[in-house]
Amino acid sequence: MARGKKMQFYLSDQEYILLQEYAEDRQISMAEVLRDYIKTLPQIKKKTSR
Repeated sequence: MARGKKMQFYLSDQEYILLQEYAEDRQISMAEVLRDYIKTLPQIKKKTSR
């Protein structure tokens, strides 16, 4: 899958360490942890206009 969007945001030191340790434990990148989490989000039904 081609990735064409970029996100940038700030984390607290505690959030960063948690993400880093989680990724290292699973031997994947921190970005991949976030991508995998996004895939678990529920689909939002779009409202139809009349």
